[in-house]
Amino acid sequence: MTNEFDFDKLIPFLKERGLRITPQRILILRTIASIKGHPTVDDIHLQLPTISIATIYNNVKMFVKLKILNELPYGNGFSKYEFNIDEHYHVICHICGIIEDFKYPLLNEVEAVANKLTKFRIRSHQLELYGVCKNCNENNEMTK
Repeated sequence: MTNEFDFDKLIPFLKERGLRITPQRILILRTIASIKGHPTVDDIHLQLPTISIATIYNNVKMFVKLKILNELPYGNGFSKYEFNIDEHYHVICHICGIIEDFKYPLLNEVEAVANKLTKFRIRSHQLELYGVCKNCNENNEMTK
């Protein structure tokens, strides 16, 4: 899955929420879109060393709050980010931490079943599968 985002809709979206359109904000979003995978704030900062890490962090948190980005927390304050484009799930390598996206639309039925069985009003769900990615698996096989 790519980090495709409609930047033509972004500026009006931010303005409607009373936010200034700063070059740093646009640059941070464009950088996230250009990084393959799910970058951390540190990954973004490596690409934008002239912007302080605090500025990047504050903007990323604001984009999460506005639901432009999804935050994928992994404990100890460690999070990765992705554009909030469409519903999908994650497979995560427990060795190297790489995240791959996948879609499986039948999981939406789980919400309806959970709602019926528990009488909860389900608002969302999240699925993460953990395993060993192809690269780590191949490297592990080579060391045997």
